[in-house]
Amino acid sequence: MIRIPITMCHGINPNGDYPLTAEHLEKLAKIAADMNFQSIDYNQLSRWFEGEELPSRPIMFDFDHPVKSMRYEMHDVLAKYGYSGNLFINTGPINELYAAPLPPDNRREIMTWDEIGELIESGWHIGAHTVTHPNLSQLSLEDPSGEKLRAELEQCDETLKKHLGITAEDFAFTGTSWSSIAEREVSKRYRFGRLWIVGTEYQVDGKTMRYAELVGVDAPDEADGGPPMAARYITKDSHRYRLPSMEIQRSLIYAPDAFRRYLEGALVS
Repeated sequence: MIRIPITMCHGINPNGDYPLTAEHLEKLAKIAADMNFQSIDYNQLSRWFEGEELPSRPIMFDFDHPVKSMRYEMHDVLAKYGYSGNLFINTGPINELYAAPLPPDNRREIMTWDEIGELIESGWHIGAHTVTHPNLSQLSLEDPSGEKLRAELEQCDETLKKHLGITAEDFAFTGTSWSSIAEREVSKRYRFGRLWIVGTEYQVDGKTMRYAELVGVDAPDEADGGPPMAARYITKDSHRYRLPSMEIQRSLIYAPDAFRRYLEGALVS
């Protein structure tokens, strides 16, 4: 069985207990390259679900939010090793950026549309991530009709189409929040919905649930503070709207040795 490792982060962030710098990201990218992993995007993933072959050692590098470091530090590190990323954009920050005169580059934290276009030209894949990045679990209680979420998805898609000329086909759920309403609406518009692993719990339909239970993995959580190993990879058995992603800036795969073990786990048949 092919297991696809998938990482996620929100760009360069030198703060906190697990600071993410370009130098640290390069350590991880080099490990993946030395182990002969090849990056894939959601188009390749979709074709694989339909029966086409993937590289023998596929890996996905996912990113959320249109922060400027995606175009520069993140892109440059991945490109050095022949990799490209999958970026999920919440359009609210870009709308705010263009609502006023653009600040100088050294004071700007959000990408321009031109910079995102450059990522696309270099092989990056773009997906949708709402407009305002709401907590989807809480939103399901506030608006059980799903009307507010539908508006978020429609506006996000329209903005991406207008400025990038693309039709978003894939979606990343916001934060560690999910709802049955959100999945219903997402499944009407997109091929995949991706989650985010930072620990063992998730916000689901207004309650707290074990991540493993949400994704249907019947196994205990691991001693490292994360969900079962089987829940950390994409396989042919994965739910298309509950795909995993492992946060780089948390203890589970932050350290190079932990990251290497995560990749080695994908090679276990």
